[in-house]
Amino acid sequence: MNAKRSVTTAVIPVAGMGTRFLPATKVLPKELLPIIDKPIIHHIVQEAVNGGIKNIVFVTSRPKVLIEDYFDSGDYASLKLKTAGKEKLISEALELSEKINIISVRQYEPRGLGHAILQAEPIIGRQNFAVLLGDDIVVSDRSSSAMGECLRLFESKPRGSAVGVLEVAPEETSSYGIVGLRGESEVETFVEKPTPAEAPSRWALPGRYVFEPEIFDALRETKPGKNGEIQLTDGMLKLLQSSPFFAHKLSGERFDTGSKLGYIIANVAFALQNPEIGPQLQEWLTQRLR
Repeated sequence: MNAKRSVTTAVIPVAGMGTRFLPATKVLPKELLPIIDKPIIHHIVQEAVNGGIKNIVFVTSRPKVLIEDYFDSGDYASLKLKTAGKEKLISEALELSEKINIISVRQYEPRGLGHAILQAEPIIGRQNFAVLLGDDIVVSDRSSSAMGECLRLFESKPRGSAVGVLEVAPEETSSYGIVGLRGESEVETFVEKPTPAEAPSRWALPGRYVFEPEIFDALRETKPGKNGEIQLTDGMLKLLQSSPFFAHKLSGERFDTGSKLGYIIANVAFALQNPEIGPQLQEWLTQRLR
């Protein structure tokens, strides 16, 4: 591996309003909705840490300060639980927060994902960095995390950026950014939410990226599109003109927590794997579906 290409910082944009989950997200950030007993953002940060990330930059908005509070090991609720001898109830959250440094920056107006990434530039500077989006939880069936797989691909190349991809059904291409490939892994193009007829492949972007800092330059040159938003995919297309992208075909299972059905499926899947409640849930589901 190329030591000069090692990446220790990840950007996680969490400024979105989560309107699909209203009214719950009127007061609670969507990223804190629980998958059984751990919020969505816990799984995303855990994946980053398992891949070797040491620093997390959250791009937040005004209603999202609770996300920072979740990773605060010195908050009042945590102290009360420790005093009562019940710290094991939050031990996983505390253990995770001790493994990372958290920095937050604000996106003061919703101007798109590309604009959100740009807000992290003063922190990232001219370093290589990763980006994880919070809608998709990817449970890898390999020893590394999905983010870890992308980082290893990035480190193995002398230059360029890396993206993780997952194969989707033809009718699902219109819900994702889709990658056109040249050969096994070199990216030829990105197409944002194409119809099945327009899609160059069925390899979708589930929100796992590793960028060279030149992505900031490309995003600054990217003109706003629909609704005045700067799209990350447009910035990636611009960067692709001067620097290669490589795609890693991720292993494991993807859970789309950005939709109501996907969120419910994720909860059921994780619950079935939980030794405390899995057997009872399996029995109830069997009876219910008869």
